[in-house]
Amino acid sequence: MSKRKNKKRFNTKRFFKLFVVYFLVFLASLSLIDYYAYMTYSPKIIVSFSIVVGLISAYIHIKKGKRDHVDEIADELL
Repeated sequence: MSKRKNKKRFNTKRFFKLFVVYFLVFLASLSLIDYYAYMTYSPKIIVSFSIVVGLISAYIHIKKGKRDHVDEIADELL
């Protein structure tokens, strides 16, 4: 008998959906913070930071392997 490991495949479609959700959440949050801080930060910094945090958050979420409320939101929106 051969032993096979049950490896979960990396689903790029799910990753993209989660990235969009996390990106929009961080972008909206940081934009509101910047608005109330009298626009002290450049929009380029806010967008680039949101992209980086969105990618990291989506990667961690996929590697965790559990489906939760964020997955439901991503499935409904996209």
